[in-house]
Amino acid sequence: MKGRKEGEADDALIKKYLVTGNSGYFEPIVERYERYAYVYAYSLLKNEFDAQDVVAESFLKAFTKIRQYRLESSFKNWFLKIVHNEAFTLLRKNKTMVYLDDQENGESLFTDEALSYDNIDSLDFGEMQKSLDQLPHALKAAVILRYYYDWDYKKICAFLNIPMGTLSSRLNRAGKKLRNLYKGEM
Repeated sequence: MKGRKEGEADDALIKKYLVTGNSGYFEPIVERYERYAYVYAYSLLKNEFDAQDVVAESFLKAFTKIRQYRLESSFKNWFLKIVHNEAFTLLRKNKTMVYLDDQENGESLFTDEALSYDNIDSLDFGEMQKSLDQLPHALKAAVILRYYYDWDYKKICAFLNIPMGTLSSRLNRAGKKLRNLYKGEM
């Protein structure tokens, strides 16, 4: 596409899309955040196909509601909130659904190579993934955002739309449950 640089900032691409209506300006944004969104969706849903569906639905929603995005705020955070909401909507719809392991060989998608993208390249779910799977989704989301995405409390509270005390309580309860799991008490 003429006039587009690969490293162009999100806001510049969004402005060009809003002015021209050319959806090609949205493609680099999809490429930039697809893996990031997938890892987060998969960490909540534990199902490859559901995670892919949530990411696709989230991009569609972001594309159609892009005029609601406030330029000069963080597109990545705005988009991840859409992914979060779509994942929890799916979880609510499928409460009774039980998933078998997606992977025939039992290997985790959470390998260093699979997660090497932006600030998630240092994530190492390893054995912790099994323990996280046993936490309720609200606790799991708080733990992932705090300890794997390294978000501060204020940012997590705004993202999850919860008070600071609730976040602190969720992280505390998650910590206790995880400690008990490692001790074999749960």
